[in-house]
Parts: sequence; structure tokens; C-alpha cells
Amino acid sequence: MEVGKMIRQKREALDWTQEHLAAKARINSKYLSRIETGVQQPSLNFLDKIAQAFESELILDIPLKQKTEEEQALDELISTVKDKSADDIKKITKAIKAIES
Repeated sequence: MEVGKMIRQKREALDWTQEHLAAKARINSKYLSRIETGVQQPSLNFLDKIAQAFESELILDIPLKQKTEEEQALDELISTVKDKSADDIKKITKAIKAIES
């Protein structure tokens, strides 16, 4: 999902208007509108101001880039093995290496 859409969703979840968020973040409401509609990409300074307005430590708690299919698959693999024992992880590693051969 695009950053602008995520900002809009978070703003609407708080029942804030664009004008309210813009005032709280000390940004131009027309600029905010262009970001929310995807017409313009936000600057890091803009994202920092939005994060402060939402009182969030992270920039909206969202990723700034979409993960590739490989990154998603790796995340899934890590999630699958993270609670396994060392022996199970060694077996999984051995199985993966066998697939590579």
C-alpha cells in the first residue's frame, strides 16, 4: 500500500480532517492532499512531521518500500523457523542445501 493511502487511513481512523492533521503537523494542507492521493511523494521531513503529529516514534509504523517476493519468502521462512530448536534448524538447513544440489 502506498504511503499516502496509509496516512489517509490513519488520519481517518482518528476522525481528523486533512486541515486538522496539516495544522497539527505544521504542513500545507494542499501538500498533504497531494501526498494522500499519490500525486506527490513525501519527503523525509514531511514524514517526520506526520509521525510527530500522530505521536508515533516510527514514521507511521509503515515500511517505506514494498518487499520483493524473495524478501517476503525469506520473512516467511524466518518466521517458520524462529521458534525451532537448534537441531531442527540444522535439519531444515540441510534440507534446503539438498534442494540446491
